[in-house]
Amino acid sequence: MTVLSIDGKSWLTKLERLSKRAASEKSMVFNNLGHLINFEMLKELLQRLNGSKAVGVDRVTKAKYMESCDENLRSLITRIRKGTYKPKPARFTEIPKDDGGKRPLAVSCLEDKLIQLAVSEILSRVFEPLFLPTSYGFRPGLNCHDSLRALQKSAFKNWRGAIIEIDIKKCFNTIPHKPLMAMLREKISDERFIKLIERLIQMPIQAGKTITQNKVGCPQGSILSPILSNIYLHYVIDDWLEEIRQTHLKGRVELIRYADDMVFTFQYPKEASRFYRVLPKRLGKYGLTMHEAKSQMLMGGHIHAQNADKYGKRLPTFKFLGFTCYWGKSRKGYWRLKLSSRKDRFAAKLKGLRGFIWKRLHWDIKEIIRVVKRVLTGWLNYHAVSDNGRRVQLFIHLSKRILFKWCNRRGGRRRMNWEKFTRILKQHQYPESWKLTSMF
Repeated sequence: MTVLSIDGKSWLTKLERLSKRAASEKSMVFNNLGHLINFEMLKELLQRLNGSKAVGVDRVTKAKYMESCDENLRSLITRIRKGTYKPKPARFTEIPKDDGGKRPLAVSCLEDKLIQLAVSEILSRVFEPLFLPTSYGFRPGLNCHDSLRALQKSAFKNWRGAIIEIDIKKCFNTIPHKPLMAMLREKISDERFIKLIERLIQMPIQAGKTITQNKVGCPQGSILSPILSNIYLHYVIDDWLEEIRQTHLKGRVELIRYADDMVFTFQYPKEASRFYRVLPKRLGKYGLTMHEAKSQMLMGGHIHAQNADKYGKRLPTFKFLGFTCYWGKSRKGYWRLKLSSRKDRFAAKLKGLRGFIWKRLHWDIKEIIRVVKRVLTGWLNYHAVSDNGRRVQLFIHLSKRILFKWCNRRGGRRRMNWEKFTRILKQHQYPESWKLTSMF
């Protein structure tokens, strides 16, 4: 069924109507989405963009763009309507990864970010009703803690089960455009809107002085990448698993996926082994590659953990969303999956904090405490979960040690003792306790 949108309503009203239609009849195909990108929509979305983010190759900041906001937006709308809009090259920058490699991030120009955000809003409303409960990444009302809870619940059901941890090599940057656009066309028949998406994902890439056309992938750093990767992996993994577990797999089989991070739980190890052999072929069919060094199948469940403990051993651990997942005993004596902050990221966060404040020995102590408190609060909000209390307490203590050394590194000042330092922290309400996020 094809649905035409109605004019004369605000862009938010139209999007809400779009969501309701997409949810009520999942077979709908939308053929008039481009007109949703109007002046009102872009002006409001422009306010959402973070003006402190890195600028693109044109060096235009949000503040500068806002000086002639109405004129700039009308010009942008005209180019989109006429089909003459062309994204400027995205500047590639590399950030270090935990494994020692580097992750390339695309830094788009402000105007391109704005269009990416508008298209992302529309795609989310169209495809959100199709997404399955197994997907948690970049979805309204869901977050990392929800996916961790789902993993613990799923793993506990299988007392003699198995777990498969999967890592896809450079997932965002290797998604082929042709099958991706075919998937989009299953729900969208508006070719002008499809062409706009193609231009956004094929935007030129500038690395140094070299500019090349992006022929594969949805570069990380792009606002549009999360929704496009979710759509792609929905068809490649989520929907496919939903189908084969009804026809080819025995017992409970569940997936917990957050963007390209995914863990599968199986009631029967034999079924897990079969699936683990087939999955690389499925990914390869759609241009994706499983990272064998970071992917693994391992035993899981109360019985397997109990048997390993009898011989003085522990079940292997795996990593998911910044945590190390390991099997430990509950208060009632059952073995269950527990969480602990990854050691490498734990150390990297403290190292980054130390490096940041060491370069600011001239700052006032009140200002530096305020900055460290903000970093600490953000870390606690994510990592203060069930079973991770020791790691959290250690992080608070080590952050204070870093601050203490900073106070005594500044020249021309009397050395501060720990008692005086503790009183200063108390005056500035430095966190000593935390709000626990329950995983149950």
